[in-house]
Amino acid sequence: MSQTATSVDYVVVGAGAAGCVVANRLSEDGSSVLVLEAGGRDLNPLIHIPVGFTKLTTPDVNWGFETVPQPQMNNREMWYPQGRTLGGSTSINAMIYIRGNHQDYEGWEKLGNEGWGYDDVLPYFRKSEHNERFSNEYHGFGGDMSVSEQIERNPLSSAFVRALQELDVPYNNDVNGAEQFGVTFYDVTQRNARRESAATAFLRPAKDRDNLYVVTRALASRVIVENGRAVGLEYTTDDGAKKHTVRANREVILSGGAVNSPKLLMLSGIGDADELRAAGVEPVHHLPGVGKNFQDHMDVYLTAETTPVSYNMEDRWDRATRHMIQYLLYRKGPMTAAVCEAGAFVHSGVSDEEAPDIQIHCLPAYVIDHGKQRRRWHVLMVIPCPLRRCLPWSIT
Repeated sequence: MSQTATSVDYVVVGAGAAGCVVANRLSEDGSSVLVLEAGGRDLNPLIHIPVGFTKLTTPDVNWGFETVPQPQMNNREMWYPQGRTLGGSTSINAMIYIRGNHQDYEGWEKLGNEGWGYDDVLPYFRKSEHNERFSNEYHGFGGDMSVSEQIERNPLSSAFVRALQELDVPYNNDVNGAEQFGVTFYDVTQRNARRESAATAFLRPAKDRDNLYVVTRALASRVIVENGRAVGLEYTTDDGAKKHTVRANREVILSGGAVNSPKLLMLSGIGDADELRAAGVEPVHHLPGVGKNFQDHMDVYLTAETTPVSYNMEDRWDRATRHMIQYLLYRKGPMTAAVCEAGAFVHSGVSDEEAPDIQIHCLPAYVIDHGKQRRRWHVLMVIPCPLRRCLPWSIT
């Protein structure tokens, strides 16, 4: 995995959930691939210890975006974390393995996206999986990405799963299988009690291929467009001190996420022509939809004080030391926790759709502002999240 290339078949911008997979698959057949990642290598040990994600809020691994003031939320500016390291957000998230609902893919296909129906994408899910629980029509074994049961389950998570069954929500052993509706313990992307990110699953196994080049701390600045075709990319390294150009013989692939990919397109002159001119960017292709209609889910945090069995205060130095010793010796204990261990997919009753339109997360911990604020209380948090009706957000 060399660090230099000036002309390749494919340039992939962003080594996150999509970019690592694309780089692996395209380089399998001998095509030359250059991957550019704005962050650094995934060397931070907190990335690989499962519960370490609760501390991954710093700029070395996290873009730390913020929204503009939101009128519906008392004009608060909401923090919007995104991974900035090899693996992208799969290196800093809670490792929950959830696919979209069957109807999501069917809906995309009906909109004209041929090849995106559920029956079309399912073989790729199965190909990518190394599922430690299942090997059936919905799940694969022997793939790149390890999917496993959680090692640690807090008693509060088990109580949540039992409580929803008492409310007539059925237990679902596999929300990624035939039916999504029900309450469950989430599967996680872990291998041998360590985080399985897109980088560890797809990029690391391909690192010795001579046709795969990876450059970290490389910030893409412009897609080079000639005669209406993307033919290369400009990027900077050393915090912008050095400028580079790479030619793409086949394609430039943007996989920087829902914020950075449209940003790069607009910096390259691809977007609403009038808005680009007003911002001092010369348009090369008028595409008004770029950067528009960005949406995300709104969580509502419901809390209840509990007896001291939650994960709060378990990172106190004496307890953390004990947990680390347990983890290093036995690969067990709170260090293996995803924290958000259980959840449910239910119907609100306000929609005629067959697919669940509410997801409920259960956290046996008190989480405020993505964990940036600390509290000493022991709390169970139940977090409903609407799946089908979202509000547009603006990112700064």
